[in-house]
Amino acid sequence: MANNLSIIIPTRDRCEILRQLLDSIKRLRSLQSIQPEVIVADNDSKDETWTMLQAAGEQFPVSFRAVRVLRPGKCAAMNEAIRVSKGEVLAFLDDDVVVEPGWLEAVQSFFQDGAYPVGQGVIRIPAPDSEDPEILRLLQRYRTIPTLEYGPEVKEVRSLNGANIAIDRTVFDRVGNFDERLGPGASGTSEDTEIALRIAQAGMKMGYMKEAIVYHRVDRPRLTEAYFKSVHQRQGRSRGLFKQPSTGRVLFDLARASVQYGLYSLIGKERKKYRNKGRLYHYLGMLEVKCNRRWKF
Repeated sequence: MANNLSIIIPTRDRCEILRQLLDSIKRLRSLQSIQPEVIVADNDSKDETWTMLQAAGEQFPVSFRAVRVLRPGKCAAMNEAIRVSKGEVLAFLDDDVVVEPGWLEAVQSFFQDGAYPVGQGVIRIPAPDSEDPEILRLLQRYRTIPTLEYGPEVKEVRSLNGANIAIDRTVFDRVGNFDERLGPGASGTSEDTEIALRIAQAGMKMGYMKEAIVYHRVDRPRLTEAYFKSVHQRQGRSRGLFKQPSTGRVLFDLARASVQYGLYSLIGKERKKYRNKGRLYHYLGMLEVKCNRRWKF
């Protein structure tokens, strides 16, 4: 697969975190034999990201390209990277992950097998955070830091988490690129969910890359009530844009979530309580889209 794989990383104002990801890519097994190209799409960062990328490109061990994208949003950055990329397979990484040394070999093996045109990789929490009881408790409560890992029997997935995915170029030819209304820098989220929906509607299946593993950084501010609320509001607004449910349906789902939230609050089922609390914020965010206004709640 030499020169046939592009690694695409959208980023904005995360210079030092991004540097850690690039360092982990340098340590990938078979990097020299597979020879992927690395494209970092900088969405008009205001920190030292662009300067760091210029320096990184001078000494990177494989083809490296930094692209400055002025249109706002993660999806705009990814779409520009798709346009300039050369690979037959495009692997997307969020800038706040690091890759396990075997990640590249796993992506190559998955697509050489040829069973699926889309792959979802594993997302874990790194040590020592993965062993901290308090962090694990908050992760279980809020689910605001991406993690994804299934059992060995799983072959296919129904949706995507964009922190670690790979897509055959022909998929974009069939379904189009990422929706620039969505994602960070635009609506806030759900760009991966939306393109997964289009992929499924086009009759294509998405496989599970169980050996393509990344580790997602734990940002403590994400493990708070305020962030939990904001992420579900953004998710609701985002999904309201592309799902366009009826107002009646949103009100029905909001009422149901309210009842379930009250019930699980009374009986002390914390995970179910927070699941429905998130749905409350989600459906209120959808209503904002339907009514074209923002509410404080």
